This record gives sequence, C-alpha cells and structure tokens, in this order.
Amino acid sequence: MEPQWDVIVVGAGLAGLCAAASATQHGARVLVLESHQAGGRARTVERQGFVLNMGAHALFVRGAGASVLGELGVTPRGTPPPLSHYRALAGGTQHVLPSGPATLLRTRVLGVRAKGQLTRFFTRLGRARPERLAGVTMAEWLGGFDLRPEAASVVRALVRLSTYSDDVEACSADAGVSQLQVASRGGVLYLHGGWGPLVAELGAGLTVRTGVEVRGLEPGAQGADGVAVHTADGPITARHVVVSTGGPAAVRRLLPSRPDWGDLGGPVTAACLDVGVRGVPGPGYVLSLDDPVYVTLQSPPGRQAPDGSAVVAAIRYGSRTAAEDRGQLEALLAEAGVADDRIVTRRFLASMTVAGTLPRVAAGGLAGRPAVTATGMPAVTMAGDWVGPVGLLADAALASGRAAGREAARRAVGSSKMVP
Repeated sequence: MEPQWDVIVVGAGLAGLCAAASATQHGARVLVLESHQAGGRARTVERQGFVLNMGAHALFVRGAGASVLGELGVTPRGTPPPLSHYRALAGGTQHVLPSGPATLLRTRVLGVRAKGQLTRFFTRLGRARPERLAGVTMAEWLGGFDLRPEAASVVRALVRLSTYSDDVEACSADAGVSQLQVASRGGVLYLHGGWGPLVAELGAGLTVRTGVEVRGLEPGAQGADGVAVHTADGPITARHVVVSTGGPAAVRRLLPSRPDWGDLGGPVTAACLDVGVRGVPGPGYVLSLDDPVYVTLQSPPGRQAPDGSAVVAAIRYGSRTAAEDRGQLEALLAEAGVADDRIVTRRFLASMTVAGTLPRVAAGGLAGRPAVTATGMPAVTMAGDWVGPVGLLADAALASGRAAGREAARRAVGSSKMVP
C-alpha cells in the first residue's frame, strides 16, 4: 500500500482545517476529505444580502483558538458587542445586565446585598485555579458561594453565555470556570462577514475535496506503511490520518476497533433562530435570567447585513421540541425589538449540535477528555471540540486540531522537516 499522501484529514470543520493547516505548516503533504461543505458548524449562508452563521457565534478574544489562529497566520476581523447595551429579562421585565462595575451599580435586577455578592463572586472568579476544580461540577462550585436567588440567576445566565450550555449539573467546574475567566478577561468578537471568511482563510492553500463520503479506516497490511481511507470511490492511502468528523460516535464509526473513552455523555445541543431584519432593532441584546434563552444583535457590530439592516440570532441552550423552542425564540425576538413585519429572511435550526460533549467530573474534567492520540491506531489521531485538555467550543476544536496536525506531521514526515 503505497501512501499517496503524508496526511489525510477526514472532516473539514474548524478542527479538521486547523489540523490540515498545522500539518502543512510542518512539512506534510495533506489532503482534506469532507462529505458536505467545508466549515462544519462555522460555515455561513447568504440569503437576500444577509449572511447567517449557524446560530449565534462569537470568537473569544483571549481564548486558545485566537492564539492558534495567530500561529497559522489567520487574522480574525470583527468587533466586540457593546456590553453596556445588554438587557437582563427577569419576570417579564427588562433590566440593565450587570456585566461590569458601572452596569452593576445601575441595574435594578439585583438588590444591594445581591450586588455585593456578585462583586465578591467576580473577585473570586479572577483568582480561581480551574485546574483544581476538575472533581466538582459547576453546580457544586456555584453552590459554595451561597448566592441570593437573584444573584445566582445572573451568574448562571453568564455561565450559559460563555459555555453555550445550561447543564451545570454535568459540566465540570474546571471547564466552566476557565471559560468564564476567558470571557471576562477579553470578551468576544462578532466576525465581519460571519465565520465564513475565517473558514476560507484557514483553508487557503489546502487541498480539500468535498462530497467525499469516508466509510472507514484500515491499517496497512503486515509490513506495509500507512492507513487506507475507504471512500465510496475506493481507498486512498496516507502515512497518517486525522479524524475530525464530529462527536465521539462519528469518530468511532470510522475506527476499526472501539476505543475505551469511558462515558463521555451526549452532545450539547441548541435551538437557533437567525433572522435578517430591515433596520437595527433595539435593545438588540436580551439575556433571560428565567430561562436558558438569549438573543443577540450580531450585525452590527459584525458586518453581515446590508447598510441600515441587521442580523439577529436567538438561541435556546438545550433543544426540546421544534414547536415549543421556535415559539419561545420568536417571542424573545420581540423582546429584543424585532418586529415580525421587518424580518426579511429567517432560518430555524431545531436542534444544532453545539459541542460533541461537555467535560464531566466522572471522566476527569478537561484533563480527562480523550487525547488526540487515543484512537487505538498509531497512525491515526483525532481532533474536535471534545478532544484534548484545552478549552470549549471553537477554542477546543482549534487547539486539538493544532495538536493533532502537529502529531500527524511528526509521524508522517519526521521531525527534521517540521517548523520549530
């Protein structure tokens, strides 16, 4: 089996494109295979002049993903949302969202004692050592603050906002706390043009074949080198393969033997409603303290809409049925100032996978997630937002992609060709 490529990457989402770019940067000849379109959950669509992400998307400025992109020469371009415009929805009434000292003083959603508790919470958050918290859940960690109900509801809403999940009983505190710290220290960017330009820049110069269904992997015969990647059109061979096809179940389907990763839990889901609107609605940003829902004006500040128009994203963290989630998100759009007769285009995603899994206490938190090499095949690594010890969401996808791509290049071409 003569390898045709040094590295084949299966899957062209953020993790796969990052793995391919990293392996290429380190001297490997790389082919990317994708059954659908490049970009995965980071791809965009254009409808009537409006660019829609796959639900609400933001890049954490101080997250691991931004650092990885910088190493690859990719420069995200965007603008942070105005936190001072955010509103907290509690009991059917909107209030200023306490997102910093100034808004904490102004808001009426909290009483004096609750404001003091929230101030102390943020002080302790900044000093927390997440690596020491892998043995407790976010619910247990938050319970240790003995917050008044109104303060607890604000903190839990901020956890949802930064982790894209409301499951504090399952999420390990090392993951949740580190994500809160990343969000509070640097904030986020809403990317100009949505995430499509970032995907295009990340994939620039790569050989990507779309519409290719990969059915499985097979190690080389005795004495042979490489891995056979079985597709509908026959096998393609490589010295090393990176699998980045989604969550644990999708990766397991391609491997010849089932790796023992333990109980990783199910995927994190969300219901998403994205709309293009004539005019710019106000307030535009509403975070519910009573339910796991949020609506955000993505453009402006990000440039995804025609002049004088806007793109608004509403999300429910944890999808239920399409009918009840869509109805709730439609009502939330109205809270953000979106009039139904101003909507030009809309798209509803009833149950989008936000992440392959959450880091869980039983599995060891972030450090207990499967390593990029935990495939059971020496010539196969993997990447995804549930792989490796770094970060959540896009940060985890990009960090594991870098690690998997570097390891693939090291094994495929040797350290002599690798860029220091």
